[in-house]
Amino acid sequence: MFKPSSYLGPVISTLLVVLPAAAAQGEQTGAPRWSITPYIWATETSVDLAFRDADIGTGEISFGDLLDVLDAAFMIHVEGGGGNWSAFGDLTYLKTSDSSERTVFVIDTDSKQLFLDGAVAWWPGGVGSNFNLYGGLRHSGFDDRYTFRLAIDNSPVEERRSTKDYYDALVGLRYRFDFSERWSLLTRADTSFGDSEGTVFLQANLAWTVGKRQLNRIMFGYQYKTAEFRDDDLRLDFEYRGPMAGFNFRF
Repeated sequence: MFKPSSYLGPVISTLLVVLPAAAAQGEQTGAPRWSITPYIWATETSVDLAFRDADIGTGEISFGDLLDVLDAAFMIHVEGGGGNWSAFGDLTYLKTSDSSERTVFVIDTDSKQLFLDGAVAWWPGGVGSNFNLYGGLRHSGFDDRYTFRLAIDNSPVEERRSTKDYYDALVGLRYRFDFSERWSLLTRADTSFGDSEGTVFLQANLAWTVGKRQLNRIMFGYQYKTAEFRDDDLRLDFEYRGPMAGFNFRF
């Protein structure tokens, strides 16, 4: 049975480290500035599998295919800070389920994936300026359950479960290009390394400032991510790409 504590532990631990650091900095330099961005990423995913460095298969999962098996999804970016320092947490949670019928067996698959970035950012020109560098922790968690049933009478035969967590050091940078008072381009690039074989993340979003106080933003753009993981002799290469959209609350 899936245990939320297996994921909530790393999530809470990371957020308890990075977000209070931002609040403490804000208390030293005035009221902290906060930003909350719920968003959606319409990904197309490529998967390459290898066993003992021998390729055993590739696959493509479109966003439409993902919607067909998606049970739950949650994506949010939270950031706070003041002076020259801020801290952020970026969380993605996906729960999917599918069933495939073979000659003898029916295979039910239930999968949960959790990705969390927690980092501290340094802003040379102060929080809210155009450029910052950041470093922290990237957590990638996978929980997959497979149930095998006989096709002839639907009786259960066997159940297997695979869980794996990867922790990587994360470094990256962000830059904002301002075109006018209301329009800007937000860019982000980072890499991580450690338990995984390495990840690369790229993001570019057009942001339109809205509201009487011009604090909030409507965001839409594109994200790209590659990640390579090893589980004993099995190697998994993922490539995620696609448009994204979100709403940025600032206060």
